[in-house]
Amino acid sequence: MKGFNPKKRSLKILGLLFLISIGVIYLILPILEPEPEPVFIESFVLTDLNGDQSDLIEMHQSKFLIINFWATWCAPCRKEMPLLNNYHLTKSEDYPNVIGIAIDELDQVNNFVAELGIDFPILVGQSEAYDLMESLGNSILTLPYTILVNQEGMIVWSKNTEIKSEDLEQILSLL
Repeated sequence: MKGFNPKKRSLKILGLLFLISIGVIYLILPILEPEPEPVFIESFVLTDLNGDQSDLIEMHQSKFLIINFWATWCAPCRKEMPLLNNYHLTKSEDYPNVIGIAIDELDQVNNFVAELGIDFPILVGQSEAYDLMESLGNSILTLPYTILVNQEGMIVWSKNTEIKSEDLEQILSLL
């Protein structure tokens, strides 16, 4: 046979087998990966806007809860605050409450809250709030960071960027 090259044919077959093997690995690999361990909120005390100590677990009260980590110096955080406040003011009784955790100075947070008229509860912390945020799944420590906690205290939704109205709709669909 003219033009028949056994080496070339063997290379084509090996290449095809290699591609099939890679495809099979990518199909099977997600099945073999273990489910990530669930993350639960724990007792954690931070200062509220009046300077009093508040425990996150006591604020949870075994109900769905939206927790938003933010700072006054964070532009996307400032942008999402009116949306979260409007949600807080207009939500029905059976929808999740909102708690903000500001990683900032108490005076700056009080000024910001007064300026924007924020009505939902705010806790304030510094490095301890960063530690809490990291323990609740934000390993890259970006702001804003928002989570939804279910009745058992398990995080069932999270986002590392600004919250939009579509995100609130998605959160409500999980209830």
